[in-house]
Amino acid sequence: MASPLLDPSRVSTPPAGAEVALREEVAQLRQEAERLRRLLETAAQVTWSTNPARDALAPISPSWTTFTGQTEEQMRNQGWLLALHPDDRAGALAAWERAREGTQPFATRYRLRRVDGAYVWMLARSIPVLGPDGSVHEWVGTCIDIQAQVLGEERAAFLARASELFASSLDASATQESLASLANLSVSALADWCIVDVLRADGHFERVQVVSADPSQAPLAATVQRLTPVPRERPVYPPAVALATGRSTLATEVTDAVMQSVAQDADHLETMRRVGIRSLLTVPIMARGHILGALSFLVTTSSRRYGDEDLRFAQELANLAGLAVDNARLLQGAREAIRLRDEFLSVASHELKTPLTPLSLKLQALSRAVKSHPDSPLVPIIEAHVETGHRQVRRLTELMNDLLDVSRISAGTFRLQREEVDVAEVVREVAATFAPRFVLEHCEFQVEAPESVRGCFDRVRLAQVLDHLLDNALKYGPGTPVSVRLVADGPVARLTVRDGGIGISPEQRPRLFERYCRAVSERHYGGLGLGLYLTRTIVEAEGGRVSLDSRLGEGATFMVELPLTRS
Repeated sequence: MASPLLDPSRVSTPPAGAEVALREEVAQLRQEAERLRRLLETAAQVTWSTNPARDALAPISPSWTTFTGQTEEQMRNQGWLLALHPDDRAGALAAWERAREGTQPFATRYRLRRVDGAYVWMLARSIPVLGPDGSVHEWVGTCIDIQAQVLGEERAAFLARASELFASSLDASATQESLASLANLSVSALADWCIVDVLRADGHFERVQVVSADPSQAPLAATVQRLTPVPRERPVYPPAVALATGRSTLATEVTDAVMQSVAQDADHLETMRRVGIRSLLTVPIMARGHILGALSFLVTTSSRRYGDEDLRFAQELANLAGLAVDNARLLQGAREAIRLRDEFLSVASHELKTPLTPLSLKLQALSRAVKSHPDSPLVPIIEAHVETGHRQVRRLTELMNDLLDVSRISAGTFRLQREEVDVAEVVREVAATFAPRFVLEHCEFQVEAPESVRGCFDRVRLAQVLDHLLDNALKYGPGTPVSVRLVADGPVARLTVRDGGIGISPEQRPRLFERYCRAVSERHYGGLGLGLYLTRTIVEAEGGRVSLDSRLGEGATFMVELPLTRS
């Protein structure tokens, strides 16, 4: 197709003496026009122009005719729009009319129907050719195939949506729901039908979702879902092949002979015929080398046929699904392990507390017996051993109680028994029980509290909070000053425990109140890492909060704020 700017018919007649030169110039122009035409055809699938001598709205384009099958006559009176996808016609026409009204370049994207009936995304561009008077003589344009680019954009967007679905799947049931949602997404973008098979916890495969793009096919979809995906000894049915061997299947063209060759039985064959499969691909859902399920995509209504690129994309999608399913199962396994651990700790705590009671009674009896023989030289030695025994029994009892509290929190049975409490009195009582221990550790110990600070709290749990904080100060600040200060500030009571011990590094502080968390090595310091976790749990259950201010090597200050009034 010659460019209108290089059309020899538009060259004015020269004087007779220049005829030879004119012919040479015309020949050169024709060669240049042919070169430009071939260059343009190389760059674009379709080229076109309007003929100003006929109808400015009727494109002239042999390449359009070749691509779409439309004749020049069919293109007249906006007939070229009929070769566009119905959803793209209005937008293309509006863009074309805006360009013509303002003599601006025309550019838009639309799906153009190929002669075989398949739609291909095109980037359509056109510019006006202006005459000496500034009026538009004609329009020349191109249509460039951008199918691969648009398909890449659509698939990237699809994978992003699928990733969002799976990112919200934190357990097995949510992941199964996400797989169902993925099937619904797929029938709008990848297939006319989507089938999802997954491995259940009992080791059997289950067909969890079958979706058809046509809602009227719901009864047939239910029939397909009832088909068993269980692999046979030598499977040939594509989903069964994926589930049994982890191999993908790509059937570009599914004929009746193909359906007969893969049918598991007569009912299965009849169902496949009713579905009307034309093209199919199945990919396994796998993670860490294990087969977790399969995704099957079917084309039944359009001329689309799956190819290698579709297979690669489907496998990428299956990899996302496999990661989500595997993560959900790992999470479920971890939760079950935690449940069993907490159950064991609860049982163990009860069992370990059982011998502690008679041991404590025996120590008390021994203490009374020793006191009945005050003149014996063994009395001081025995009393020292008895006191050590009492301390260890109390320590074991506290550890067992902590473990029981953790199991109650995990089971959701942790409860507070609130009553009218004098917080200052509780502080003094707990401090008094710790005073001898601070003396043994050569710690200067100060307690500052007003005469009375009253509120509604669980007295035992409140004492437990201070007990854990003082035990923490004693453990990590031996030989350093430790202070306890209680103040009432309007509707809030503030309890501060400060030590001059080893301190806590900044990176450890955010996780210090978590269960079993320790900021130091267990080889140098005892404990289960539960004291601060229980402190936070109790304080927050009372409607308060606990905070920490510490620097490594400069001690630590814990502040507990508790509401003295409740709404």
